[in-house]
Amino acid sequence: MKAMLYADWMNFRQSIRSILFVMVVFAATALVWNKLMFFNFIVVMLSIMIPTTLFAADQAYGWNRLSLSLPILRRDVVGSKFLIGSLINLALLGIGSALASAYCVFYDSSTSLAEVLAGLLVCEAVSLFLMGVLMAVTFRFGIEKGRYIVMACVWVPVLGMFVLEKLPGFGEAFEAAARWLDTAEKARLGLLIAAAVAVSVAVYLICYLISLKIYQRTEL
Repeated sequence: MKAMLYADWMNFRQSIRSILFVMVVFAATALVWNKLMFFNFIVVMLSIMIPTTLFAADQAYGWNRLSLSLPILRRDVVGSKFLIGSLINLALLGIGSALASAYCVFYDSSTSLAEVLAGLLVCEAVSLFLMGVLMAVTFRFGIEKGRYIVMACVWVPVLGMFVLEKLPGFGEAFEAAARWLDTAEKARLGLLIAAAVAVSVAVYLICYLISLKIYQRTEL
């Protein structure tokens, strides 16, 4: 497993500069537009790019085929991808939390830090869920189709929100949900967020098991 982790990390290192550039763009946009949501985007958008980045590096160097012919455990190949993905995701969550905290302390002290961190945890749940699904899909269909699925995961929800906004009654329902969140007890919201994170972790583990079965059946 250590060798597989090292190989995946070396492949991923080549994309660090691009990821850092995207982080700088999101952070600058948050400051210029005064929108904290861009710190959430750091967690979600960059996390769903992790599977594509890992598998693209494998395909570029032919490792996706070579690993099938080597006397190594296939569960190590799959486990390395999921472990590296989760570690990078946690690093992104830490960076997003640090940036958002600095924003609340030094730039806009009127913003509730607790609410910002709660929003980041919700985004963490979403990103883990999407990462697990994308990993399994990429193991099943390959990197090329995986890219289209990544694009769909990004744009379908965005377009869906535009469509929902046009439906009658959506605005009232959205405002009612917002009022409920404002009046709900913090303990209840904390339990909901914790439950969402727990579900996303469970989905991530299930996707690992599915990916393992898929990869064990994959032939050269």
